[in-house]
Amino acid sequence: MGRSKMQQIERTLGMATRFLDEVRGDIGRAALEGADIPPRLRSVHEKPGHATPEFRTVAIPVPDGMGGVPPEILSGTIARYAHTKKPDCLLLAMEAEMEADGEGARSVLIAEARDRTGTRMYWMQPYRPAGSRVDWDEPLAGGWADPGEAELILDAAFPLRRDGDADELRAGRAAAAEAEGRRRLDPRRQPQEADREVPLAGIAAGRAD
Repeated sequence: MGRSKMQQIERTLGMATRFLDEVRGDIGRAALEGADIPPRLRSVHEKPGHATPEFRTVAIPVPDGMGGVPPEILSGTIARYAHTKKPDCLLLAMEAEMEADGEGARSVLIAEARDRTGTRMYWMQPYRPAGSRVDWDEPLAGGWADPGEAELILDAAFPLRRDGDADELRAGRAAAAEAEGRRRLDPRRQPQEADREVPLAGIAAGRAD
């Protein structure tokens, strides 16, 4: 029996939250060494007959001489990767700098979650290294949030197949907000999936191998 819309949203939300926890730990360790981590993409592949999906974590290298990967290049590269690998869900996490009123630039963790059923969520959380630790501020939108009509980097990886898809995306927003509210009250644990981390080659040339 297939999952309901709410069940799929909760499943994607659980995987995204666990992914965020891992990335925050890696950012903390890298920050203490004065280093950055490259954008990280997690590809989720559902396997027929298996309750546990396969995870593949992909490191996206930043080209030499560039402070970061422009969103349009990152989006196109991930879209080509998705066209080849055909994932059921993608999770993206990356560091960025944003201007804060009266505080200058500050570091922020940006994450996105997108799946084939139309789930779309984003996360933004400022942080700052503080001696032997990293202090995390509250997420700017209070947690995983609906991007509305704003375009996500991951949207290009799951293009709309028909006009009705747009209606389906809008219909899923209330369900996503409800699922996030329930998660905060009663976080769910899911079994750990097999994961392997590999580099995503060809970013400088705009390719995804």
